[in-house]
Amino acid sequence: MAGPTWLSALPTALGAVLWVVGPGAVVLRAAGVRGLLTWGLAPVVSTATISSSAVLASAAGVPWGPWAPVAVAVVIALVAVLFRAFVARRPAGSALHRGWRTALRSWTPGRRLRAALQRVRTPRGRFARTPDPLTTALPQVWRTSAQREGLDGRRAGAAAALGVAVAAGLSWLTVVQGFGPVDGLSSTYDAVFHYNAVAHILHTGDASSLTLGSLTNPTSALALYPAGWHDLVSLVAMLSGADVPVATNVTAWVVAGVVFPLSALALTRQVTGPSAASALVTPVLATGFTALPWALMSFGVLWPNLLGVALLPGYLALLLPVVGVAARSAIGPAGAAVTLVLTLPALGLAHPNALFSLAVLGLFPVLWGVGVLARRRLATRRFWQPLLAAAGVVTVVATVLWFMTASPLTEGVRQFDWPAFTDVPTAVLQVLANASNGRPDLVVLSALVVIGAVVALRRVATSWLVPAHLVSGALYVLAAADDGSASAALTGAWYNDSYRLAAMVPVTGVALAAVGLCGVAGLLRRVALRIPSAAGPARRRGVLPALAAALVAVVLATTGGLSVGTHADVLAGPYQRPSDAILEPGQREFLQQVATIVGPDDVVAADPFTGNALLYPLTGREVLFPHLIGNWSPEQTLLATRFRDVGTDPTICTAAADLRVDWLLTGPITFWPNHGGARWYPGLHDIAPVPGFELVATGGGQELWRLTACTPGPPALPDAQALDGTAPTAPVAVP
Repeated sequence: MAGPTWLSALPTALGAVLWVVGPGAVVLRAAGVRGLLTWGLAPVVSTATISSSAVLASAAGVPWGPWAPVAVAVVIALVAVLFRAFVARRPAGSALHRGWRTALRSWTPGRRLRAALQRVRTPRGRFARTPDPLTTALPQVWRTSAQREGLDGRRAGAAAALGVAVAAGLSWLTVVQGFGPVDGLSSTYDAVFHYNAVAHILHTGDASSLTLGSLTNPTSALALYPAGWHDLVSLVAMLSGADVPVATNVTAWVVAGVVFPLSALALTRQVTGPSAASALVTPVLATGFTALPWALMSFGVLWPNLLGVALLPGYLALLLPVVGVAARSAIGPAGAAVTLVLTLPALGLAHPNALFSLAVLGLFPVLWGVGVLARRRLATRRFWQPLLAAAGVVTVVATVLWFMTASPLTEGVRQFDWPAFTDVPTAVLQVLANASNGRPDLVVLSALVVIGAVVALRRVATSWLVPAHLVSGALYVLAAADDGSASAALTGAWYNDSYRLAAMVPVTGVALAAVGLCGVAGLLRRVALRIPSAAGPARRRGVLPALAAALVAVVLATTGGLSVGTHADVLAGPYQRPSDAILEPGQREFLQQVATIVGPDDVVAADPFTGNALLYPLTGREVLFPHLIGNWSPEQTLLATRFRDVGTDPTICTAAADLRVDWLLTGPITFWPNHGGARWYPGLHDIAPVPGFELVATGGGQELWRLTACTPGPPALPDAQALDGTAPTAPVAVP
């Protein structure tokens, strides 16, 4: 029977897009957010809704399903609508009609208190003659939703839609070439856990980040593991009926081709203002960087980290109006602050690394905001405000540094040590050429980033991007080229992993490249204005977006669709050309056959280094060891080391009964055979000479054994006989 194809997976892909955009767009629209930010911030709010609803559903003891995030999104949207109805849309004549500040001032006790405070705070002398710039700008900062509506305009909206469509298409082409079959498997270490984690959610109905860690740490009282990625994949699988590999691959595409471009669009919108040109080019350029998203989809594999870093630009877009450095923000500081606070925990539920990345990149707009506040207030009687803000920043920075370098909570992460693989000059050149970890140089894109950095330094709203970009690049250099203890302390929060740190560079790199390309388009327009014959047409409003579109078309044509072939080759490594394949030829078909023999409530023991741990995500039949290594329970450890002695040791039967293990899959250790963990499961090998097991089926180099020493039963299953017509006592040979 033919397997699924990329064409047949299109409905699954559309369902994935619905999950990453739909809940967030509903909530943001209900809250009064309009324009590009509605869609740019939708993945942030959608991911927060999904991951938080998973925790709430588990705490309430109800099974996980699509209804949970939908219900949470509807409730939040209703609360937002009611708030706007009774507060934002005040009836004429009411105390709130002229704003909640006016209502507070009209409150008698509040009016008296305000009068007393005003006498203390009233400027005197020369300060009284200078109006407060921030106070005079307050109505502009605190726009109402009605004033914000239509701020971006239809032209920018159409440009953004076109840009996202092109980005999604380029990403689709990349994954089709890179993954191979739509149900292709990533032969990587972490993929075994991630596949099984999704299968666990689908099987148990528990998707909480507070319990997912029990999959590899069943005896721990605290089983935390960030489940944002797995929650999203499970919803895609539930809505479409796709199996775990298909749902995983499609979700990887939607994060690379929709989530990151939209999130980058939100950041660029906040630093450049309402611009159709930047709205068009930003999503397209977001697909061109190798370090993010493509390297994280091949190394590791780091799918949760991919989701967390892809959301980072959206969180920076929310931070900018809070600190007062956004360019004509389409969301006020109060609304942005509330959204940021409510969704920030979800970033940690995607991956805690992303929180540290946000702290590093977000430091610079915060410093810029403190600088703007100091310029406005330091020479007034409110000089204490910038001083207090600076003290707060110092406190936060010190706290974050402590968490990164000394906290017991991150000690396990800091102990990972990836050795340096290059020298400092080479690593610096890799950052400049966007060729981290030895990938091919991205010359055109890197030139746009440099041009963008020059242009960005001319404006407050964009200038912070330059030092943020340099610092993220410096962290990569430390991880890639320096084995010193000081470097390890600074990069330890990212597992000292150059891949994770390299992924931070495109977060600001996309915005700088967009600024650079739009800067070139603006220069061409100014040149055209100096030509008398072209001056008239060049003054038209749509010329700049048209020039930007022409430039991005040239970039696509000269770079092979922003290096689609290069990125596909990066993906193809663990999917189509793995050095150690997780499954051998014929093994996947055999596992599918095993599912017809093993009961749906049975647990199968197997050495995960044989690849048989993928029985769970491929067929839904639970395995005893869902990852290559883990902090296993004493019963699991007993079976891992002595299961083959079940015929002579009755205590093993007790452990097998407690774990519901009636089956054993054996085969050669083919994945990472030189890894020390491949020798941690001696009790699951060399079964043929020992009593207590019966061979039921063989195929793909693997053997399925039924446990007979503990619960003697019929010599074989009826299903086994039906497979090839052999006698019940003969093992089934699966081709």
